[in-house]
Amino acid sequence: MKFGICSLPTRPVDELVASWRELDELGFETIWLPDQLAPRPGLRWLEAWTLLGALARETSRTRIGPLVSPLTLRNPAVLARAAVTLDELSGGRAELGVGAGGAELDDELAGTCGGRGLGDFVEWIETVWRDDRLVPNHGVPLTIGGMSDTTLRLAAEHAARWSSYGGEGVEPDAAAAAAARHNARLDELCRALGRDPATLRRSILLGHLYVRETPWRSEQAFRETVERWRDAGMDEIVFVHPPHAAMPEGSVEPGLFERLAREVMPTS
Repeated sequence: MKFGICSLPTRPVDELVASWRELDELGFETIWLPDQLAPRPGLRWLEAWTLLGALARETSRTRIGPLVSPLTLRNPAVLARAAVTLDELSGGRAELGVGAGGAELDDELAGTCGGRGLGDFVEWIETVWRDDRLVPNHGVPLTIGGMSDTTLRLAAEHAARWSSYGGEGVEPDAAAAAAARHNARLDELCRALGRDPATLRRSILLGHLYVRETPWRSEQAFRETVERWRDAGMDEIVFVHPPHAAMPEGSVEPGLFERLAREVMPTS
């Protein structure tokens, strides 16, 4: 199992930078930033692509990118060029996560209500992202996020990684069962395209506002979380960071996250 982090941009920049450096040293495979304008009213929330430039310069080994950039918020051509620029800034460590978008508050703030939809998402993947003038050599791995059949088809045909958040407020066993069905569908789609299904990474984003996992209660709880998602066919878990973010009171054992990152995750 590979492990990544989705770093919430809710803290002062100096604190974010210090945490990125620590996560980089701990050996996480990826550090992602969520690309939203405001998940909810009144929450301190910094802009993702500005921070990604800083993340590129403050880390040295971890792969980095947005999880995900919604096409409702981003000009398609500019987004493609931004990914190429981030790859240069980071010394070839960029990943680009994209999704169709649709968060109501983001759309309201951006004035994009009823704007781009799945059709535009398909067009972006099949035309803009394949334009050598914007993305020379297609060198930035593409992550496609979402759970619709259209999204799964796009991931099977074009992506290096498929990402799911499991749904909002879903119990772990139900979310894992749904992921297993999605993975079976992805396998089917890959084979129909002549692609080895093993070449498509399957990633789950875990935060308590999504799937109601509480992996930081104990080492046993963490191991159970890993096994649940491994059995569902996922080969990467991306944890929301900091560990206590949106977790129920009393569900985070102090110091456990750091100990597991050093001692348990490398062999999980």
